[in-house]
Amino acid sequence: MTQYSLFDYSISQDISTPEVAKRSIGSTPKGSKKTSRKIYVHDVGEELKGAKKHLNQQSGIDWTTIEEDPTIAYQKISKNELLKDWEVKDLKSDGFCSEAAYAIKLIWAKVCQRPEDTPQQRTDFIRAVETLRTLLSDARDKERLTEAIKQITEAVYHAKLATYAHQIQEKPELVNYRFWLALGDRFKTWILGNRTKRPAYISLIQKAFHTDQGKDWNWLKSGGEKRTQRRETKVKWERLVPEEVVRQSNQESGVRRPEDLVELFGFRGIQFGQWVQDVAGRYHVLCCGHALTDLVTILDLPLKAASFYGLLGLAFGARGSGAASAHYEPGNNIMNITKIRGGGSLCHEWAHALDFNLYSVSHRYTNGRRLSLSGNVPGSHLPHDVGRAFQELMNEIKEGEGLKQVVVPDPLPREQHGYRARVAELLKQHNYNIDATMMALKQSNYRIKPRMWNDIGLMYCNMLKREGMEVPSTFGIPTDESNFLLDARERGPYWRREHELFARAFESWIEDELNEKGMNNSYLVSGTRFGGPYPTHEERQNINDAFRNWWQTLHRSGILHDDQHWNR
Repeated sequence: MTQYSLFDYSISQDISTPEVAKRSIGSTPKGSKKTSRKIYVHDVGEELKGAKKHLNQQSGIDWTTIEEDPTIAYQKISKNELLKDWEVKDLKSDGFCSEAAYAIKLIWAKVCQRPEDTPQQRTDFIRAVETLRTLLSDARDKERLTEAIKQITEAVYHAKLATYAHQIQEKPELVNYRFWLALGDRFKTWILGNRTKRPAYISLIQKAFHTDQGKDWNWLKSGGEKRTQRRETKVKWERLVPEEVVRQSNQESGVRRPEDLVELFGFRGIQFGQWVQDVAGRYHVLCCGHALTDLVTILDLPLKAASFYGLLGLAFGARGSGAASAHYEPGNNIMNITKIRGGGSLCHEWAHALDFNLYSVSHRYTNGRRLSLSGNVPGSHLPHDVGRAFQELMNEIKEGEGLKQVVVPDPLPREQHGYRARVAELLKQHNYNIDATMMALKQSNYRIKPRMWNDIGLMYCNMLKREGMEVPSTFGIPTDESNFLLDARERGPYWRREHELFARAFESWIEDELNEKGMNNSYLVSGTRFGGPYPTHEERQNINDAFRNWWQTLHRSGILHDDQHWNR
């Protein structure tokens, strides 16, 4: 067993270093100036475009090409990103009155943070944000703000009409307003109102100009404090990064230098960030070599299949941002492992690379955009049995008999509806276990409509209360989805995307396969067995079985064993 520290880079292994380089490690040669030249961290192979060191002179984002990488598009196309060069406090120096600026702040608060996760919705969202920004750019006082709101209201009204086919037939020009709907239902309802409420912008004008809240720019201070509090209370899952990288394996990687990753595994290029020092770079190269060796061993693949025969690029600390542990860029076909938080994430990112590259293979690289196989229909060049086994895998990942958890209100509300006595009797038959009773009810001949499940669960809670028994804090509503997918839905839109579900299920499978073979590599994968957003219990075993079936089918096809399939 070999153990490396994630924060102590003094790995005592012999590295073949050129004589010139060896001299620069120790004392500086006579007559020369001391430099901080890196002898180990250097880019190898093809230059991998798009690293931070290539972009630090650029500003903004090329919105016309961002959809080439849907993962980056999802992350970047947001209200905060589109408005990052705009701050409401700057309106003061631009000649806006305090009340108008306050009203504009409230208007932007009604805009959703992100559009729906489709290319068209992202395109519409960009256009809508830019148009709204333009309309508000001269709303310096009450009169001009009121006029801007009238224009916005008219546009959103036309956008709503554009959702009706008969309106489009009468007025085809309405389709030109549809992009406004990308700002979200909350914004639309706020502008137009509904059957029971008048448009909320009317009260906005009242609040901004006829109360003390919008006066004298005092709202700027209180607004900043509230935003800070919200950020501090937000709970976020973070990948468990191992402090010590532990490896149990008998396989030698043969990797000693960045060049070895190209020569042995076939990566088209290796890239290092400008802040990655020699000791950190050396550590990541060695650990990555071991991790890739263990991965291809477990999957029974040729070494060069790890890079899809030269299509995949690999970067260390060159392309990350924020607290991300790692990421895969479909548009550039590059995995980036971050300098500090990269340990344990290689398997996850390789799963993304596999997912997206198999989709391209299924289309023989004629697809204009790089998409995932997990979330899209494969092309005609993927063998039928491989595609069928993969669909069975995705069904196993997403479908099941998961229970959607419902929090029991306190105080417990009274029963709103009466149900057949036999429905109530089921609770006693299942030892007053609400979850077991709900599952039995689903499997019975009763026709339970979706809206009825919550009422039945609360009825059972009231029955427990009347019997003097403990009322649970939650109960489960039966679904046709896996608990894995239900958990992802609870975590948010990012987590429930098909390619994220696939990648987390894949790394869970690999960690289990390593364990079964008496192997371990915490740089490759770590932490999938300790809760978090991963499959668990029987679902995990079923998903693992589906992975094995798909992988055997993929093996028989020869796709990952023949480089001819990967010639572009």
